[in-house]
Amino acid sequence: SSLRTPPRVTLGGAVAVHAMKKLFTLGPQFHGHGNAIFAWQPGGNLIASIGEGQRNLFLFDRNGVQHDEVPLKSTAKVTQLAWDKDGEVLAILQPGEPNVPLWMHAERKLDLLEVTTKDPTWLAWSMKGPQLMIGTARGSLMIYNKQISKKQTIMGKHTKRIMCGAWHPMENICACGSEDKTITVSNDDGDSELKGGDDPLRLKSEPSMVQFARVRIDPNNPRIGRVLSMVIGEMSLMLCNINDPYKPTELSFQAQYGAIRSYTWFGEGFLVIGFSLGYVVITSSQQTEMSEEVWNGKCHSNSLDCLCCSPQEKADKIASAGDDGIRMIGYFGGKEFKEIKGERIQVRPESRVTHMDWSSNGEILTFCTESGWVYCYLAKLKSLSAACNGRLAYLTSLREVTVVEGANESSNKIVIPTDVEPNSLALGPKHLATFMNNRVWYYACGQQSRLVNEEEYNGTVETVSLNATHACVLIEGRVYLHAIERNSGDGKTTRFPKKEDDKSITCATIVGNFLIYAHSTGRLQYYSLTDGQDVNEYNHEAGIRRCYPNHEGTRVVLVDMQGQAWLYNPVNDDCVAIRDFPSAIETVMWDTVDSSIFVASDSTNLYTYVYSQVEMGGSGVRCLGNAELGNDGELKIEAAPTCLNQGNQAVLLVDGTVVCQQAAGNLAQQRLRTFEMLAGLGVPSGDSFERQRTSFRQALCLNRFPLAFKLGLALNRREIWMAMGRRCLECLDVGWAKKAYRQAPMPGMVLYLERLQNIEDKLQLSGHVAALFGNFSKATDYFLKSCSPEAALDLHCDFQQWDQALKLAPTLAPHQLPEIYLKSALQLEGKGEHQQALNHYQQAMQDVPPSREDHLKSCKAGIARTSIRTGDLQRGIELAKSLQNKQVSKECAEILKGMRQNTEAAELFETAGAYDQAVSLYLEGFNFDAVAPLMNKIHTPKLHLDYAKAKASRGAFREAMEAYERANDLDSVVKICLEKLNDTKKAMEIVREKKLASGAQLVADYCRKGGKIPDAVEFLLLAKNDEEAYQLAERYDAMEKFEEGIGQSGTREQYMTIAKHYEQRNLLPKAAKHYALAGEYAMALRLYLKVGEKEIDNAIEVVGKARNDTLTHTLIDYLMGESDNVPKDPHYVYRLHKALGKYQQAAGTALIIAKQEQEVGNYKQAHNLLFTTYQDLRLQKLALPQELWRRLMTLHSYVIVKRLVKTGDHGTAALMLLRVAKNIQQFPAHIVPILTSVVIECQRAKLTQEAHQYACMLMRNEYRSQVSEQYKKKIENIVRKQAIDNESGAGDTQAPCMYCGGNLGCAQLDCPQCQNISPFCIVSGMRMLKDDWTYCPTCRFPARRTAFLSALAAAQQCTMCDAALQPEDLPLVEDASGLIAEYRTLFQTIE
Repeated sequence: SSLRTPPRVTLGGAVAVHAMKKLFTLGPQFHGHGNAIFAWQPGGNLIASIGEGQRNLFLFDRNGVQHDEVPLKSTAKVTQLAWDKDGEVLAILQPGEPNVPLWMHAERKLDLLEVTTKDPTWLAWSMKGPQLMIGTARGSLMIYNKQISKKQTIMGKHTKRIMCGAWHPMENICACGSEDKTITVSNDDGDSELKGGDDPLRLKSEPSMVQFARVRIDPNNPRIGRVLSMVIGEMSLMLCNINDPYKPTELSFQAQYGAIRSYTWFGEGFLVIGFSLGYVVITSSQQTEMSEEVWNGKCHSNSLDCLCCSPQEKADKIASAGDDGIRMIGYFGGKEFKEIKGERIQVRPESRVTHMDWSSNGEILTFCTESGWVYCYLAKLKSLSAACNGRLAYLTSLREVTVVEGANESSNKIVIPTDVEPNSLALGPKHLATFMNNRVWYYACGQQSRLVNEEEYNGTVETVSLNATHACVLIEGRVYLHAIERNSGDGKTTRFPKKEDDKSITCATIVGNFLIYAHSTGRLQYYSLTDGQDVNEYNHEAGIRRCYPNHEGTRVVLVDMQGQAWLYNPVNDDCVAIRDFPSAIETVMWDTVDSSIFVASDSTNLYTYVYSQVEMGGSGVRCLGNAELGNDGELKIEAAPTCLNQGNQAVLLVDGTVVCQQAAGNLAQQRLRTFEMLAGLGVPSGDSFERQRTSFRQALCLNRFPLAFKLGLALNRREIWMAMGRRCLECLDVGWAKKAYRQAPMPGMVLYLERLQNIEDKLQLSGHVAALFGNFSKATDYFLKSCSPEAALDLHCDFQQWDQALKLAPTLAPHQLPEIYLKSALQLEGKGEHQQALNHYQQAMQDVPPSREDHLKSCKAGIARTSIRTGDLQRGIELAKSLQNKQVSKECAEILKGMRQNTEAAELFETAGAYDQAVSLYLEGFNFDAVAPLMNKIHTPKLHLDYAKAKASRGAFREAMEAYERANDLDSVVKICLEKLNDTKKAMEIVREKKLASGAQLVADYCRKGGKIPDAVEFLLLAKNDEEAYQLAERYDAMEKFEEGIGQSGTREQYMTIAKHYEQRNLLPKAAKHYALAGEYAMALRLYLKVGEKEIDNAIEVVGKARNDTLTHTLIDYLMGESDNVPKDPHYVYRLHKALGKYQQAAGTALIIAKQEQEVGNYKQAHNLLFTTYQDLRLQKLALPQELWRRLMTLHSYVIVKRLVKTGDHGTAALMLLRVAKNIQQFPAHIVPILTSVVIECQRAKLTQEAHQYACMLMRNEYRSQVSEQYKKKIENIVRKQAIDNESGAGDTQAPCMYCGGNLGCAQLDCPQCQNISPFCIVSGMRMLKDDWTYCPTCRFPARRTAFLSALAAAQQCTMCDAALQPEDLPLVEDASGLIAEYRTLFQTIE
């Protein structure tokens, strides 16, 4: 199957670390200038190598020091070197030689293993047993057992040369590949393991690179399956399960990769293949995912020669060698692979790498070249390090230790070569100790590093700790304390414990001048090197396994035998449990900058802790992690570790930065997640809000309040300040809490904290803070332990915990006992514990002076209540009455009522003024004499109702009726009036006013019995008994009463019934009315028209409601005389159009009617009709016909002349008459009188030209005879005088146009400049002015305000609509721009 290729991975994303360190090289002086080969001894202690054509085999140790030189019997080319699994025997393959040399390492001798067929071609040691498998050129196998020195030859396994093979890593079976294109699988006895017998597995071409694949057949079984992998024809990889060998899987690859040069199984999940053109491909080893590439990359420019993976147990790197050197690919978990750029190794270009392998422990990568060189590089170092304050010592090579300041590798670095490869390190202020087994080497760490002492102890050294002068060594439960440099000081050794047989010490360390050591019994001791004696001792509840003091020794983390961790403070002998502590830790590191921070580290995580020496209630240790702020400002911390980067080991903690030692021995830094946002000391302004918020939370977690305050100023949110204030109070830092709450702002909290700031007792302060946070039980405990235990009493009193208060008060505050007893009694009474409450009330009165009158009254009131409840009624009632307190009387009355003592309860209710309750109880006891005087004070309807019933039952009906009225039971009132008092009038009034249905039925029945049928019909309708009311009305001809009763709210059926009733009696108008109400418009119209012209208005109303074309045409035909040849009044057509909502047609009809009215001289009727039409059109927002507007304007100008003349305003009257004269054809019935008025008023207004003009018109033949004799001579004189003396009369005054501002006459409405029409004043007829505007509130026609006010002084009515008006009714229009715009639009519409 072809592999699916993922996107190409470029090497630009590689991981850069420090370069691998070259340990040593083995050159041509050992191997000659030919191809060299090598093999590492299992365990990684020795490497064997030999060059091509060389006789001598060399063995070197891990430092490149020659260990042995082994001369071989022959100079034949060595093609294989193979160590057995125990590293005891080295097998050497020389093809063509009859023997296989075996180097016995322990005996340091060379044995020769004779091969029967004299032609060995391949060999391999078993990974599980002592067997050596040797293949020959003739295809036979030889199996050699080193334990029993026995060899066995199996002939005929193959027919041709065996050239490759491999042992199974977990089973003792071996697979061999031969040139005969077959594969055999044999066990340690040579028997075939292939399913199907002795037949080999036959292939299509020669196999090469046979291996057992590390594939799990069963995911739940850790054992790998019996799957063979091999290269077929250099281009494909075949996998074959030997349990089912005839169903192999063949993997083919892209042609661009080239031929397969090498492959290996990596870890437990991957297959790595190297190709000739420089590509490396990694696939999953899981059979379901094997067809997909996990990673691929072109690691070499032109070619790849070989590759290898780090040992299976520590698989994390892949090395590939090619034309441009060696490349390292790192594995970072999951399916993540990246090239490690910093670990590239350059090889001489003329020397090709022929073989490459790792030491068995994965620490050394070795490769050899065809020119005889063998190179060893340190790929991984065991993590050895030690720290002292801010200094760090770490292993940088197998026998080299480097000491630096913190994590700064480039600072003053001290490199110390060691005499041996150490197992452990210890660092002091001036010295370094390396130790292994029972020996310790001490080196000075100054300008000149040198060995200053070497000690050998009686036992295996477990730990070493140093100060400036002394070393303490823990050996098998005992501590040895001595000077580091024996020759410079006291040479004696002090041993702990003093008893020789006591070996209980589990850990020990020197900090400053103190030796701190702990015992398995739980004892922790401080020994002073200065005083030479123990100065402090602490006994823990369990045995102590490990202790980790800080750099001053003032705090110690203890881990006991139960796995629980504690923090011990020797200053106050306080030991605090550490929660969320990991179960399996490797070390605990104290921060070198912040002594309150320490980190516990296991193999994968770092757990950060902060120690608060001063905290609410004492000291505390908290594990940090994810922090969130609650709604009340509480800092909620979820313990969460920082993941340790793969391959790193934590060695030092500096201000939140963990210095780690990497697998290659180099140092790296990793920021704790709890410090990651606190890298800088300042508050970067460019940081995002969320980042600053996270930084703030971390600063609070670490109790770094100054930094948190700076961050809070940048964030400036109320919830931020509340959180800081709360956390500061938890740490009892009132000063910073005040600052935070002041910023919130929370002045009340600041003032409260001012009172707490001077409290020095930490427990008392803790109590106040706990109470502030609502943790009252803790607050009480803190107060009682403090120097002010009275605060605990105050707290109990504040929370009404009187039982606890009574226990504390006799000793803490005896003077408060009466008050506490009183409040306790009130609480007990509320709980129903009345006897105990009575006792407390009585005790509350003891030793109380008479001056405390309120206290004594409260006690007596309580005694009264509890006495009644406990059965002493007389005492309680007497006390209640003696107090003369309405509230107390009412409370006691309630108690008595609950006890069914109604008489006594009623008396107390009456005393308390609770008349409702008193009356209720009196009524229950039928005590009417006591009730009667109280009824006027009662406002509860139910009581009045009960009283009324009682009175009615005793025949007092008048009193009962009054009580029913007060109770608002009007049905009962009606019933009594009808049945008992015979007061029919009042009953009817009540029913009509209140619309009582049930009362109406009573009245109806009463009226029917009395023969008052119309009244009976009326009240039956009120009683909703419509059917019976109709039947009664029909039977007794009282239909008008029925009709009146249902009004407009009847049903269609009712209206139809009434209509038919009237129609049968030939009362057609009434029948038509009810047909219309029933929606039968056609029938209604028919009946109305049948009646004749007097019902035309009702017919029009019916057609208007129906909006039916047929009915409309029927009525129009009638109006036009089509049915009876008698045309009707046009007004009816006008009303019909209005009823139908056809206002434009109505306007046209109105114009016709108005013309007719004007022709006969009915100017007022024409004016009213046009005005009404104008209002209708404007209300409907319809277009206004210009002719209607101008005719209305002309008529109104004529109508107002009489009033203007009467008021003496002849000038305005003349102008209005001139306007009428211009339209004189509209007034045919009064042409001569109107023109006569024009001449007279113009003469009065000194408009001589206009007077002469119209005087001449009157003297025409058609008008002269009609001129009144009264004015005829005067008019003739005007005509003659003008001819002789042509005087100019007074003209129209000028005013600006409201639209364009141009000047024109006040009587002129059309502006010649802007072509707009101005509205006219309904009082004067003149053009409206912007700054003198009002309008009639009824018809909303405009008027000049000054003119309207003058007119209203004479007659209080509108000159347009005749509505009554008062001067104060006129609205004041300060800005008429909106109204002007409205008229402008209106007049544009009419044009």
